[in-house]
Amino acid sequence: MSDATTFDVVVVGGGVIGSAVAYHAAKRGLSVGLFDKGPLAGGSSGAALGFRTLSNFFPLEVALKNEQRFIQFAEETGEDIELDTGGRINVAESEDDLGYLQESVAGLQAKGVDIRMLDRAEMREREPNLSPAVIGAAWTSIGGNAMPIKLTYGLARAARRVGARIFTDTPVTGIDVAGDRVRGIEAGGRKFASGWVVNAAGAWSSEIGKLAGIDVPVVPRKGQLLLLDSPRRIVRHSLSSWHKPGPQPSGGTNIRPTPYGQILCGSSSEYVGFDVAATEENARDVARRCAEFVPALRGLRITRSWAGLRPRSVDGNFIIGRAAALDNFLIATGHDFTGITHSLITGDLIAELMAEGRTSVSIESFSPRRFAGDSGSKVMTPGESDIGAAECFGGLQRRRDQ
Repeated sequence: MSDATTFDVVVVGGGVIGSAVAYHAAKRGLSVGLFDKGPLAGGSSGAALGFRTLSNFFPLEVALKNEQRFIQFAEETGEDIELDTGGRINVAESEDDLGYLQESVAGLQAKGVDIRMLDRAEMREREPNLSPAVIGAAWTSIGGNAMPIKLTYGLARAARRVGARIFTDTPVTGIDVAGDRVRGIEAGGRKFASGWVVNAAGAWSSEIGKLAGIDVPVVPRKGQLLLLDSPRRIVRHSLSSWHKPGPQPSGGTNIRPTPYGQILCGSSSEYVGFDVAATEENARDVARRCAEFVPALRGLRITRSWAGLRPRSVDGNFIIGRAAALDNFLIATGHDFTGITHSLITGDLIAELMAEGRTSVSIESFSPRRFAGDSGSKVMTPGESDIGAAECFGGLQRRRDQ
């Protein structure tokens, strides 16, 4: 590839994960090219709810510092990502779910996490329009929201200011492999040489992996959202359902107010390939479940409904690190619907791995090499994997093995 433009790092995927990788790598002084087949945030990141939660994928001390990453990024770059650090409320509608919520809160409090159960008076004070069917709720100051599209574009702009080049509408059509290393890519009819290639293509990570002869066991999981007009302040905080671990019939019930007098409602969960069509059936189901939480939503107008594809790995865990067969082909995917929460830390860890050859936080449990020699794995749906249901539906309790 002697005639090719050369980068230290090529990042494939212009969503929130890829943009975070580009930003952190460029910030460390690496030359970066970020490529996407469409616009920035054209996939999962453009269709996400924007919740930020306390991660249960990392040790607690690391997860607690994740909140500061967003604050620091907004302050350092001046980017408006609609960062809301106002905390969140998780609610329970059944006695089983309430018991599990109380158990989880007690466990987190014992570890010093700022979270507590609300009594009925406090529930109504914080959210006057909650349904009487909500029998319990917990409040935490940790987490909030960030607008996914603004976060993605903010990261890309910040990356460009420190030297990264952004190539949108430039599909990657080939990856040059020689022995146990990649040498670069072909995109938009041009060749680009690179010391590293990072596959951050979200739900399309498997397709990019195939170009390098690498199996990336990720499938698209479709989720549908609604946007409601809310002329009055019906919902004050981000609300999420809390479920005892086990198979769940939906993508969880999540409600988020925006700064513009609107309310986001989600979500559905389907494995239907790359179909992103919003359906009336899903819209009705999401509307019904959200109205069961907050009956006052029933009178609001739905202004828009859309669906996106989340990248779910076969075991429900992240895939972050070096590919088994190619030492300089890195993978950063499998974030499912926690991509916003984990965007900045993932970008930082991948950049750290490239710049220093190691990471300050262990990513061994996320290693792509855990799939080496494993073919035909069944995709584990929420409730089947070892990741607790509350990470799927609100994300505060931690895995039992941590």
